[in-house]
Amino acid sequence: MNRNRTRPVGVKLWLYFALFAAVLMAVLWLMQIVFLQSFYERMKTSDVKKIAATIVREYGSADFADTLDELTFRNAVLVVIRDARGEITYFSDEHNGQNRPRPQFYGGEPLPGGGDRRFGKSLSYEAAIPGGGTVLISTPLEPLNATTGILRTQLLYVTAASLLISLVIAFFISRKFSRPISGISQQAARLAGGDFDVTFDKGFCAELDELSATLDDTAAQLARVETLRRELLANISHDLRTPLTMIKAYSEMIRDISGENREKREEHLSVITRETDRLAALVDDILDLSAIQAGGETLTRENLNLSETVKSTLAQFAPLFEREGVAVTAAVEPDQYALADGKRLTQVLYNLIGNALSHVGADKALSVRLADLGAWVRFEVTDNGEGIAPEDLPLIWDRYYTSKSGAASGLGLSIAKSILEAHGARYGADSAPHLGSTFWFEIKK
Repeated sequence: MNRNRTRPVGVKLWLYFALFAAVLMAVLWLMQIVFLQSFYERMKTSDVKKIAATIVREYGSADFADTLDELTFRNAVLVVIRDARGEITYFSDEHNGQNRPRPQFYGGEPLPGGGDRRFGKSLSYEAAIPGGGTVLISTPLEPLNATTGILRTQLLYVTAASLLISLVIAFFISRKFSRPISGISQQAARLAGGDFDVTFDKGFCAELDELSATLDDTAAQLARVETLRRELLANISHDLRTPLTMIKAYSEMIRDISGENREKREEHLSVITRETDRLAALVDDILDLSAIQAGGETLTRENLNLSETVKSTLAQFAPLFEREGVAVTAAVEPDQYALADGKRLTQVLYNLIGNALSHVGADKALSVRLADLGAWVRFEVTDNGEGIAPEDLPLIWDRYYTSKSGAASGLGLSIAKSILEAHGARYGADSAPHLGSTFWFEIKK
C-alpha cells in the first residue's frame, strides 16, 4: 500500500471548507471577545472627538444651545464649556442625570491643548473654542464583562451551528465537484487502456466541460492515429513483402532453372537487383521520415539555386518520362535562389514529381513551374489525372493515407511535408475530382 498517496479531491475540498469555517469562527471570537474592549474604547474616543469638533464649529451660532442639548442628549455625554476667564458658561451631564458640576470629576484644571484623559470608568476630551475658551466632554466607559460573557455564550452556539452547516455544505459541494472528476478519471483510464470509443461526461463547471471536450477530441485523435498506425503497418508489410517475395522467387529460379543459362540468369539477377533497390529505398524512406519527424536531423542550409535543382531533378526523371510516354512542360524562371538544404529539398521535388507521375491522366501530360514571388519562390507540379476529393485533401499528407477511391499516398508526401515544415515553407494541394491536381510549395529566398 502506498502510504504517500494523496487524498481524493472530495476529501480535500471538504477539509478546506472546514478549515475555512474554523478560521472565520476564530476571527469572530477574536473580534467579539478578545479585542472588544479596545475596539469599544477606540470607537467611544472617536465619537467624543467628533462631538467636540461639532461644538467648536457651531460655537457662537444662533441655535448653539439647541445643538448642545441635542448632542448631550443623543450621545449621553457630559459637556462643560468655560470661557476665557475659566468660568463655566454651559454644563450638561446627561450620563449621570444630575444638573450641577462635579469638580472631583475633572481632576483639576484641564490640560492646555486638549487630549484624552481617563478617570476610572470614564473618558474625557478637551478642546479649545474660539475666543480662548475650552470645551470638556466626558462619557462613561461602561464595563463590558457582562456583555462579553453573553457574547461568549452566544458565540458558542453560533460557532457550533456554523461549523455544522459548513461541514454539511462542504460535503455536498465536494461530492458535487469530485463525482465528475472521478468519472473523468475512470474514463481516462479506459482511454489509456485502448478504448478510443469512450466519451467523457460533462462536469458542473466550465473548466470541467472544457476538459471533457479536450479529452473527447484526444480520444478521437488517438483513434485516428491508431487507424493510421494499423494501415501503416499493413502497407509497409505489403510493400516489404512484395520485393522480398520477388527476390526469393527469382533466387529459386536461378537455383533451379537458369543457373547454367547466362542470359536467363542475368535477367533474373536484374529483377533481384531492382527489387533490392526498391526495398532499400523503402527502408530509407521510413528512416528518413522517422528522423525528420523526431527532430533528429539538422538541416544544412545553403543559398541553393532552386532553378538548377528543379532542372536536375527533371533530368533524372527523363528516362522514366520517355518510357511512360509522358510529355512534360517546364516553366522554370532562371536563378531563383532559396536558403535551403539542397539534399532534402531535392527529395521534396523528387517525391512531388514522382507522385504526379503516378497519377498522370490519360493525356500523359505534366507541367512543372518555378516562379519568383518576391520574398518567396513557388514550385508547383500539375497533372491531369483523376483528382482528389475535397474531404481527402487535408489528409493526403499523412503516411499511407488511403482515399475513398483506394489510392494510397505512400510515404513520399509525408516525407515532403516534414521537410517543408522543417524549412518553414508553405505548401498545399489544389485539386478537384476528374480535374487533376496541383501540388505546390513556397519557400523563402
